[in-house]
Amino acid sequence: MLERGFDCEQYKENYLKRRIGIRVRATGASDYQDYLRILRYNPEEYAELLNELTINVTQFFRDADVYMKLQKSVLPDLVKDKLKMGSHTVRVWSAGCASGEEPYSMAMLMEKVLGADAKRWNVRVLGSDFDDGSLAIAREGVYRDIEMPQGIDAAQFFEITRDPDGVEFRLKEDIKRKVKFEKADLLGESKARRFDMILCRNLLIYFDRKVQTQIIETLSRNMLREGYLVLGKSETLGLEVAHKFEAVFPRERIYKMTADNRSEDA
Repeated sequence: MLERGFDCEQYKENYLKRRIGIRVRATGASDYQDYLRILRYNPEEYAELLNELTINVTQFFRDADVYMKLQKSVLPDLVKDKLKMGSHTVRVWSAGCASGEEPYSMAMLMEKVLGADAKRWNVRVLGSDFDDGSLAIAREGVYRDIEMPQGIDAAQFFEITRDPDGVEFRLKEDIKRKVKFEKADLLGESKARRFDMILCRNLLIYFDRKVQTQIIETLSRNMLREGYLVLGKSETLGLEVAHKFEAVFPRERIYKMTADNRSEDA
């Protein structure tokens, strides 16, 4: 698969076996060798396998306690720090955003935190992923039968319509404008940008420790001094990179980059 631009060697062996096994059964292949023959001569199956390998379970405000901590503590502190610097710009990156629920959730959360002052702020949220299909869904901003946590009024952010198949939630343009999406491979990401907060949740678990470290190094190069990093609740920082961060809320896996690990702000 490497010659097609996808390096599966970076994934954990058990994860690969489990995901490939799903496609072996789905295609009716007799064994892995039989499936390999199908894969070589069937471009559609290659696309199906790639989608299976990069699938990411996602929802709006996933792990509500994490978003509550962001809303009540982290983001208000970030806003205060920005005001002290005379800035009204906040940049957030959702790395491995799948179909867009996480970056849109962050845009909504910033609206809640800023309240009546929201129009005075320039909130920029980037969502990146490797899968074109997921990014297409994210850019469209249309979802079905979603559930929002307590305290979040869906009608504030969505145009809601009912049809025979259920309920459609279409994001309002003022939220969509705050979020942009792009295709990105975190192992090959070379752009040097500066974000106040980076969310990389439930992505590291698919990779071995060496690759996890490479990803964290990439993210840290794209963070402002004392920027925040949010990981998935089952993920931790390896010893190789842990010294770069302070765990401000360990249970929620919210970290803050130590000041001596960024040479400049932007």
